[in-house]
Amino acid sequence: MNMNASAKLFPGPGFFIRSHESTPYAWADSMLSPTAKDTLTILDKRTLEVVAQVREPGRTLAHVEFTKDGRYALASLWEDDGALIVYDAATLKEVKRLPMKKPVGKYNVWNKISRSEGTSH
Repeated sequence: MNMNASAKLFPGPGFFIRSHESTPYAWADSMLSPTAKDTLTILDKRTLEVVAQVREPGRTLAHVEFTKDGRYALASLWEDDGALIVYDAATLKEVKRLPMKKPVGKYNVWNKISRSEGTSH
């Protein structure tokens, strides 16, 4: 994983943007971009400025969900030899990888059914 805290621009079109009421950040993928599907862009919700990006060069990184308490962001490394990547939502650092084949889905149903801020409904 590469993290670029000085990123200023959105790298391309995506499909998912997610946040949680316990974090100042929103995470957006660029999975529809022909050149940046490997990038998650992290925005400050107050200023809408890009604060960081995480990358998996040459791979598809997408679909962020949060744990119920908002402590962790869960991202799909959407590949046959992919993983569910767990990030600390405060430090933006990777915590763990759980190997999976093209993971995608609702990793936390609570956020969906409780209408948690920042998730889709």
